[in-house]
Amino acid sequence: MEEQGVLDHVYAVIMAGGRGERFWPISTDRAPKPFIKIIDNNSLIQLTVKRIEKIIPPDRIFIVLGRSHLDVARHQLIDLPDDNFIIEPEGRDTAACIGFSAISLSEKDKDAVMVTLPADQYVLQEEGFNTTISNAVFFAKKGEYLVTIGIKPSRPETGYGYIRAQEVFGSYKGTDCYKVERFVEKPDFKTAETYVMDGNYFWNGGIFVWKVSCVLKGIESHMPELFQGLMMIRDKIRARSLDDIDAIYKGFIRKSIDYGLMEKADNVLMVKGEFIWDDIGTWQALLRVLKTDEKGNYIYGDVIPIDIEDSVVFANKISVGVIGVSNIIVVASDDGVLVCNRERSQEVREIAKRLEAKKRDI
Repeated sequence: MEEQGVLDHVYAVIMAGGRGERFWPISTDRAPKPFIKIIDNNSLIQLTVKRIEKIIPPDRIFIVLGRSHLDVARHQLIDLPDDNFIIEPEGRDTAACIGFSAISLSEKDKDAVMVTLPADQYVLQEEGFNTTISNAVFFAKKGEYLVTIGIKPSRPETGYGYIRAQEVFGSYKGTDCYKVERFVEKPDFKTAETYVMDGNYFWNGGIFVWKVSCVLKGIESHMPELFQGLMMIRDKIRARSLDDIDAIYKGFIRKSIDYGLMEKADNVLMVKGEFIWDDIGTWQALLRVLKTDEKGNYIYGDVIPIDIEDSVVFANKISVGVIGVSNIIVVASDDGVLVCNRERSQEVREIAKRLEAKKRDI
C-alpha cells in the first residue's frame, strides 16, 4: 500500500474537552489548558494541529470541545473550517467523546479512519510522530483492530497508565506492531521501576487509531448503554431533529475509553511511538520539557527571581517577586495565586474543585 493510499479516508479528531484543573489558576472555564499559550507563544492545541496537519489536511482535522470554548478555538485555529468543530453537549469523559465523534464522522464518510489525539500533549521529533501515526493507520486498516500508541518510558512515572505489549503482530516499513496483553493503571513507584526494567511496558499516551466502524462495534460490545444512546443521537442527526440530543448525551455515564473499551477488548494492537512525548499534566512537568535557567528554574512573564532554584514561577499579566526558595511552584494571574511544593503539583486540581464547590454554594 503506497503512503498516499494509507492516509486516504483518514481524519484527525482532537479532544479538547478537558478542564485542566491541575493547571489552575491559568487554566479556567473560559480558557482551559489546551488553549493556554505556554510554549513559544503557541497553545498546546495549536501545536497539536500544526503537527498533525503535516500528514492530514485541515479539512479532515476535527476538534471536539464544549460550546463555551468554541470562540477561543476558532480564534486560535483559523485554518480549520467552521464545520470541523464538534460541539460536545457536556463533558462525559473520553468514551462518550470518542463515540460522539465516531458517529459524526461516519455520517460524512462510512470508510473513515479516526486518529484520536488529546489536545494538550507535548511532542518533540514531529517527523517521528507522523511516521508513527501513518504506521498505526496502516495496521488499523488491515482489519478490525483498535490501535494505540505506546511510549517507551524514560523514568518510573506513577502518574501515567501503562500498556504491556510483547508478542509481535506484524511489521510495516521496519516498525513492529504488537499485540496488547493488558493495560495497567497508574502504579506505585516501586512497581513503575519494575515496568521500566521489564522493557515490555509502555506509557499509555491516550493516542488511538481505528476505523470508525471498528470502534463503534467495540462500544456496542463492551458499552451497550452508551452505544444505544449514540444510535439514538445518530437517528436524531439524520432526521435533523436536534432538540433532544443534549438530554440524551447528558445521560451518559462518565467513563474513559480505556476503562470502557480498551481494557476489555481482545483486538488491541500497539505501535511504539518513535518520538519524545510528555503529558504535561502538572505545572512541575514544565521543568521536564521547557528550557530552564542555570539554577533549574522555569520563569515566565514579569518575574523578579532572587536566589531561587528548581522552581516554576509563572506570571500572567501581573508582576511576581520570589526570594530565597527552592522546589516550589508559584503561579499568579487575575484568577488567583498558587503556591505549592513541586512534589504536590498533582493536588492542584483539589483547589480548583473546592473553588467550584464554593461557587455552587453561593
